[in-house]
Parts: sequence; C-alpha cells; structure tokens
Amino acid sequence: MDVSDAWFLYENKKYIDIEGLYSFFYAERKKDFHFPGERHDFWELVYVDSGEVSVIADNRFHMLKQGNLIFHKPMEFHTLAGNNKNPHNVLITSFYTSSEKMSFFNGKVFALDQHQRKLVSLFLTEGKKAFPVPFAPPVDTSQSENFGAYQLAIGYLEQLLIDLVRKNSMICPVEKSSLIKGVSKAPLIEALDVYLAENVYGHLQLQDICEKFNIGKSSLCKLYKDATGKSIIDHYIDLKIICAKHLIREEELNYTQISEKLGFASIHHFTRTFKRRTDMSPSVYEKSILNE
Repeated sequence: MDVSDAWFLYENKKYIDIEGLYSFFYAERKKDFHFPGERHDFWELVYVDSGEVSVIADNRFHMLKQGNLIFHKPMEFHTLAGNNKNPHNVLITSFYTSSEKMSFFNGKVFALDQHQRKLVSLFLTEGKKAFPVPFAPPVDTSQSENFGAYQLAIGYLEQLLIDLVRKNSMICPVEKSSLIKGVSKAPLIEALDVYLAENVYGHLQLQDICEKFNIGKSSLCKLYKDATGKSIIDHYIDLKIICAKHLIREEELNYTQISEKLGFASIHHFTRTFKRRTDMSPSVYEKSILNE
C-alpha cells in the first residue's frame, strides 16, 4: 500500500481571503490636507500612524487618532481630511476580497493594540518592498532579496483582519458561546457563564452570584457542578487566568497592574494562582512559546 493512502489532506478553509491589492501607500500630509471623497467597488483600509484625521464614511463622521483604523466597504463614499492643527501620517491600502466575514468590519473603527500595531508594521515593511512606487503595480520580487514581499504583505493583512475579528468578538477574551467547551448548557448555566465573563475584572464572591440569580449556595454549587463538571468559582478563576494570559501577551500592563485589574488580593496571590493553574509563573509564561 502506498504510504500516502494512510494520510488525509485537510482543506485550508480561508474565512478571510485577500485576493490582491489595488494600491498601497504611506502618506505624510500637511495639517490642512483635504481629500474630497470617492467610492469604488473594493475595500479600503486607512490606518492613522500619527496625528489626527477626520473621515466621513457615507453619512457617518469619525475623528481618528494615532493607532486608529477604519475600513471602507465597497461603494461606500468616503472622505479624509487633516484637523488643521497638526500634520498627519496615514497608511492606506485598497484590496479585493469576496469573503463574507468582511461584513464584520462595516461601520467600525478600531483602536489597535500592541500586537495589531506590530502586524500593521510588518504589513507596511513588506508592502513598501512590493510597492516601492505609490499607485504603481507591484514589482517582481521573485528573484530578489525581497523575495515573496507581496505574498507576505497580504499574509500580514489577513492576520490583522483575523485578529481584529477574534478580539472584538470576545468577552475578555472568552466567547459567550463557548465559555465551557463541549457542554450543552441550560439557560441558567448559560446566564451564569455570561455573568462570570462580564465580571471577570471584578471580585465576585459566591454570595454575590447567589444574590444575582436568587438561588442558595448549595443549590447553585450542585447545579453548576452537575452541568459542567467543575465548581463555579473554579470556572471564574479559569476565566481570570485566560484574561491574564491575554493581558500578558498585550505587554501593556505589568504583573502588578494585571493582578489589580483582575481583582486579585495581591501580586503574590495572582502569581501563585497563575502558577497553580498553568504550571508556570507569569514571567515563565511570557517567555514561553505558548505566549506566542
């Protein structure tokens, strides 16, 4: 028997598939810059790298600051202007995709976190290699030191879009629909899970949960244990550790700040709990491949 007969190739389903770029450029503009507007039948991304700009998208007005990003959907009329106070730098790219998931970006403005800004930086780096001349076709990088730049640029853009969908569809960052994976939940259990996730930055006690849902402690504990196989407080702590990992990956808060944000009594309590739940300290986790 051929060895290949024992293997099955799993299809790579691309939920967001950028089929190509129409344009790519980074612009450094004066404070009084004004673009009167346009519409086209493909997507456009505008990222504010410095300064402040005003954008009109159809009938919606947005004031975008450094680190903000907006998408213009196909056939959406849009304008862009400076604030008449400071110059601004923007990254603008237009692209084609037929992916249905792109509807998620309609009418939204995003404030990018550190990881997302890093993806934009990588996209910019490879995009400049592929499009050294603004509004000109991409250059051939198949035989140069910039081999694969156009492909890498599109790959980083797809990563950015996926990350935006993930992080803006979550409750810090636990999805409502899968708070306990593989468990078919009754309405009360579902409501309990959502309540815990929404208060993951708080300091809920068992009594608080009982009062919220008007149920006794023993009844609540037995009900939750029977339905999920774990105690409700254990699950609450698990949610906090998930969020702690998320905050560590963002690299914007130190461990003491993360501990306070998640409602732990002290940094020592946070560190002990994190190590007990993950078998590694926060510092070891930050340096591990799991953090990536």
